[in-house]
Amino acid sequence: MTLYEEVRAALRETNFRPRKSRGQNFLIHERVIDSIIRLLDLSPADEVVEIGPGLGFLTRRLLERAARVWAVEVDAALVERLGASVFAADPKLRLIHGDILEVPLGDMLPDKKLKLVGNLPYSISTPVLFRIFALREHFSSLVLMVQKEVADRIAAQPGTKTFGTLSVWCQIHGRIIDRVSVSPEAFFPRPKVRSTVLKIELFPEPLVTASEIPILRGLVRAAFGQRRKTLGNALTAWLKSDGSEIETLLQSQGIDPRRRGETLSIDEFIKLARAAHSQSALAADH
Repeated sequence: MTLYEEVRAALRETNFRPRKSRGQNFLIHERVIDSIIRLLDLSPADEVVEIGPGLGFLTRRLLERAARVWAVEVDAALVERLGASVFAADPKLRLIHGDILEVPLGDMLPDKKLKLVGNLPYSISTPVLFRIFALREHFSSLVLMVQKEVADRIAAQPGTKTFGTLSVWCQIHGRIIDRVSVSPEAFFPRPKVRSTVLKIELFPEPLVTASEIPILRGLVRAAFGQRRKTLGNALTAWLKSDGSEIETLLQSQGIDPRRRGETLSIDEFIKLARAAHSQSALAADH
């Protein structure tokens, strides 16, 4: 039976219908699943977190190769079906019913680095990515299926239209080491957009310290919040400081206040966040 036939059979057997609001487009292309398995590069000792196992087509392949699979599924009907599946009795499977944005994964996962895989619906891909990065100490690498537009934003370089908050945030946490294009025909129901599988290798530590993260987050949001504004104007509103103070901060890092946020490199954002953090620490001491 092909994966397409399995999906059709599952729909006939139950009242379940894929919900567009949850991005329930099931992967039915074996070659794409093969590519995901290749990118994960699993050893028998590896443990994997799978976001959105759906009907379990990838899950059963993961169970063949990994030491343990933590499968997080939000849809109650799919959880029930997965729980009744042939591989549900596999002691290596940990099926978790819950929303990846809310499940306390940090309290559940073992004290070791895991790999993470998932097909992220477009509507929640950005918040899920930010949640993953908040839990980054648990993971060594990510293999994520996202809409092509999201993948382009993640990989975008400074000076391009797609370079923004998501680009900076992903690139301070890791680097893209592989990508696979996926056509709409690989899914059922068939979406109207193309997808991309990205493999992101996480750095041992983010490129900024934990204490600098909040400053960087605010800085990036301010810089990209109003793209037509110069950095001098955008950051004045964010830091609630006068223009001359912001100009001094920018110029101390060799950054022209007339530049716009999308022209800054990752290194320049980091330098600016570090300087702003240092300045705020000095102000607090006084």
